Amino acid sequence: MVTRIGIVGFGWVARDYMLPAIQASPGAELRAVVSVRPADFEGLPSYVGTFVDVESMLRETDLDAVYIASPNHLHRPHAVACLEAGLHVLCEKPLAHTCAEAMQIVAAAERSKSCFLTAFDQRYHPAHERIAREIAAGTLGKLTQIRIDYACWLPADWCADNWRIDPDRAGGGAVIDLAPHGLDLVEHLSGQRITELHTLYQRVAHDYGVDDGGMLMARLSSGALASLSVGYNRPETLPRRRLEIFGTKGMFLATNTMGQEAGGELRFISAETGSVETEVTFDNTRSPFAAQLDYFLTLCSDTRHEGRSPADDLRLAELLESCQLNETLWH
Repeated sequence: MVTRIGIVGFGWVARDYMLPAIQASPGAELRAVVSVRPADFEGLPSYVGTFVDVESMLRETDLDAVYIASPNHLHRPHAVACLEAGLHVLCEKPLAHTCAEAMQIVAAAERSKSCFLTAFDQRYHPAHERIAREIAAGTLGKLTQIRIDYACWLPADWCADNWRIDPDRAGGGAVIDLAPHGLDLVEHLSGQRITELHTLYQRVAHDYGVDDGGMLMARLSSGALASLSVGYNRPETLPRRRLEIFGTKGMFLATNTMGQEAGGELRFISAETGSVETEVTFDNTRSPFAAQLDYFLTLCSDTRHEGRSPADDLRLAELLESCQLNETLWH
């Protein structure tokens, strides 16, 4: 069975990563694209319907599912409309630009018989999937700490309409954009919930109205700790994608696995010898977006499948928003 998919919001993430995943999948077919920029439709096959709003797409196209990659403040109206139309929804993180709107999405998902999945593509990277299996098997012993460094360089003029630095549309800056990936990944790798979160925000490299970086500290249910550094203020010539997971029996070190692309490196260091073992193997050609799409298609065909729920994503959003409400950004 082929799932007929529409893409809502055709920016670089959808165009460069989700579109190739759909085109390469035998179980998916792109049938519609929604964008406010007509130039985005150039090069699409003639059978793909092109629309400037979600309402027209829903009215004029037979779809089974949608991938929503519109700006954060549009997630709620787009997701709710598609869920109420009976479509399965894969929606980019964060759920919405405020928790109040995220709650409306979760309520619509709970009312619907369709599946809803937040697009945390990091958990589907083959290196991270391998780490999660090894931790579950006890390779690290007792988990103690996780460190994530995930940053990029995002000047105000990065694109003509850089909505990521507009507080009204994004809901924040680097922290709300990048930290949800790390928070979800921490829970996925550890198999535990984050029970406590503290965040410091900064604006030091860019002169715009949102944070350009942040440091987060989280406590997991077992007492293990996680630290995350995120930023729009890291020149991309510098190291900026690193994941370290420590336990009583050793550690995993992953470099250049954070992000949208396949590849990177994964190593295990034994606590017994302190030496770097042979590089840990994983499928370094498989895109996390392709793996994420496969999982979403599984949910579409069997909505009884139990995975991460929208309520879990709302819980993390509430933790992150509580930190923002309690912190003065520009100390």
